[in-house]
Amino acid sequence: MALISIILGLLLDRRWDGLAQFRQFGWFKQFTAFIIDKTDKYLHNPTARYLSVLLIPVVGMIIIQDLIADWSIPVAFLFAFIVFVYCLGSLEIEQQFEQIIDAFKNNDEDKARSVIKEIGTDSDIDSDSMIDSTLQSTMDTVIERLFGVIFWFAVLGPVGAILYRLSQLLFADLSSDPVYAKTAERMLNLLDWAPKRFLAISFAITGHFEGALAAFHENKETDRTQQYLLIDVCHGSLEGNDSTDKAAYLGAFRGLVLRSLIVWLTTIAVLTLLGWN
Repeated sequence: MALISIILGLLLDRRWDGLAQFRQFGWFKQFTAFIIDKTDKYLHNPTARYLSVLLIPVVGMIIIQDLIADWSIPVAFLFAFIVFVYCLGSLEIEQQFEQIIDAFKNNDEDKARSVIKEIGTDSDIDSDSMIDSTLQSTMDTVIERLFGVIFWFAVLGPVGAILYRLSQLLFADLSSDPVYAKTAERMLNLLDWAPKRFLAISFAITGHFEGALAAFHENKETDRTQQYLLIDVCHGSLEGNDSTDKAAYLGAFRGLVLRSLIVWLTTIAVLTLLGWN
């Protein structure tokens, strides 16, 4: 059921622009403020307050998932599909990435720089670091909106999807809060650990394996391991491509991501046939 939900969810996201109106999480921001305010007198540890915000809806999802699973398989499938689509981030990143490639083809670095900043890079970008900035911003986005959600949905079902999405929202809301920032970052790093490494493996399988393996070993020998693992392995997987031709290099990266998605879906399909899910 997980595989069908994921495939249908991805197709629906590509075909229906109205999904943005469906994915509203304003209720969670209000819930977060309410719980933090109400638990302030009883839970003095900020980590405990953070976990109470996160775990209450997750436990609620566990209860609902178990009740529906015992009730009806078709209803359970529909529920899982709706939760997956709700938690899946907007894939408009694909159109933004196309704009960056077109800008490089037209030698319009100002346009490319503007779109890169829209994706997620706040700092100024010089010409030499535009490729790295594009790769880093794009990978952070596709993990947040796509691969992270797919991974945890495949592992834990709707519970995993909602756990990952709410952790992302809490990190975005609390990353500048001196009380909760560290806890939010640790939780997200914990949830991102496995998806990032599985994606790195997918890059190696679908790209230049020896280059990816060499980049992985070099990464382990430095302090870049957690934050820059994917970008290092990505460059290794793209070994043989001309990085001075920015448009072609980013086109090769796009192909790498799409092939990795196929690897993930194929792996889930095989595990499903083996009775894993």
